[in-house]
Amino acid sequence: MLDNKEIKCVILAGGKGSRLDGKGKFSQILCNKTLLEHVLFRLSGQTDNIAINFRDSKSSFYKDYSLVLDEFKENIGPLAGIHAALSDSIKNKKKGTQLVVTVPVDTPFLPLDLIAKFKNKIKSSLADVVVACSGNRHHPTIAIWRVSVIKKLELCIKNKVRKIDMFTKNLERAYLSWDVRNYDPFFNVNDLKDLNYAESMIRKNIIS
Repeated sequence: MLDNKEIKCVILAGGKGSRLDGKGKFSQILCNKTLLEHVLFRLSGQTDNIAINFRDSKSSFYKDYSLVLDEFKENIGPLAGIHAALSDSIKNKKKGTQLVVTVPVDTPFLPLDLIAKFKNKIKSSLADVVVACSGNRHHPTIAIWRVSVIKKLELCIKNKVRKIDMFTKNLERAYLSWDVRNYDPFFNVNDLKDLNYAESMIRKNIIS
């Protein structure tokens, strides 16, 4: 398990789940556990410095973890969660946090070496952000960020930028790839079909 002072991991759990039942992705049930519980399980062996980002306190019932709420009241998408994660880490910078890993709550198959590989990559580069890739696709919400990018992020949000790629194109950006063998480790659940697929993969013991 990594040093919990230097790196904080924040789960972005504010998605509405509009293509499911609209109650929030974090509470969707997959094999008798919520999606949030699956993501917490995948991360818990990697670090004990985990926080959960919600849009507001109405969703915040996971009291065993640090909660990070969006500071922007309007719906600006995942950039709000990334901003909240960086802002919270800066406010608590006396704890030594310099890097923040973000992951979305709808990715139940996250790699068990995610944080270690992210740390090694960003430490060996001049990158402001390292973004996860798999199967020739990149996943902008799955990334490790230097907290120093927050001022640029706030400027982008002020200028109505809402896409992560539009923000990160102005940063020193690097990519880190994971193999796609029996499954995509960054598969995300968007609808009932995805939820059923994820359940079948888990029940077949394919996920490692």
